[in-house]
Parts: sequence; C-alpha cells; structure tokens
Amino acid sequence: MQFFTKKEEQTSSCDTNSGCCTPAPKGKMECPQCKQKAKAVLAKTLDSLLKDETKSSLESFDGFYYCKTPTCSTVYFRDKTILTQDDLSVVVGLKDKASPATLCYCFDYSKEKIYKDIKEKGTTTVLEDIKTKMKTQGCSCETLNPSGGCCLGDVAKAIKEISA
Repeated sequence: MQFFTKKEEQTSSCDTNSGCCTPAPKGKMECPQCKQKAKAVLAKTLDSLLKDETKSSLESFDGFYYCKTPTCSTVYFRDKTILTQDDLSVVVGLKDKASPATLCYCFDYSKEKIYKDIKEKGTTTVLEDIKTKMKTQGCSCETLNPSGGCCLGDVAKAIKEISA
C-alpha cells in the first residue's frame, strides 16, 4: 500500500550541493512526549521504514513529525498518534541505547565504526567518504534515514563528540 503526501511548501533537507535528497516539508511541532521541536517528515520516509502492521493501522502517512531527541522514545508523531522504535523496521541510531547507532543509512556508517576509526587512526574520513559516495553512487536519505533527511550534520556532530 502506497500513500502520497499532499503538496507542501518545501526546503532542501541536505546541507551540501549534491542534490541528494528530496526536499523536506517545512514545519516544526513540539513533541508530545519530550516537548522538544520536531521536524516534519515526508510520507515516503514512513512508507519505507514502518513495519507492515503499523502501516496497516494508519489512514495515511501525511503530517508526521520526527523527534530526534536521544532520550525520547517517540520517533514519529501526528495528532494523538505516537510511533516508537517498535513500529519501525530499522534501529533509530540517534536514540539512546541504539545498537548499532547508525548515522548514515545509505552507506552504513555508525557511531561504533567512527569510534573504531578514530581510535585506530587518530582521525576519520567518514564525512569525505559519504560525500564522495553521494556524488558517485547517489543516496536514498529520504527512504533509508528515519529523519528523512541528509545525515551529514549528524555524522559531523558525532565525529566531534567522539574526538573530544
């Protein structure tokens, strides 16, 4: 079953000029659980990442927001509907206690791999590797990454935290 999102005002979800991602819908909403701001997410993100039983319980995938707060169990929400890790077919790497803590779903980079790289070599080329692969192979952030957007910001943040 495929759901389509209505036409929305959109902005780019990538922070490079690669054009790798479908524009993400604009808008932020307060997460009902943690009260932090959450970003709107594309319907096709939910369509590709939700378990079949969860999909069948929803009328549409329109209007959902993604909560990236690590300590919050909410992943997606809309109105009174709250979806958690149990509703997804992938582990949300940005959430606390995620294992593996995947950051780049297109090219399979996790916090664990970045930590190992830095520990063994004193540095990492993960960001450069991802950027190169985005240009040569392309990526599918909007259907593989639970945020529905580009991972580069989250990868850079993790590298900085791990290096500190």
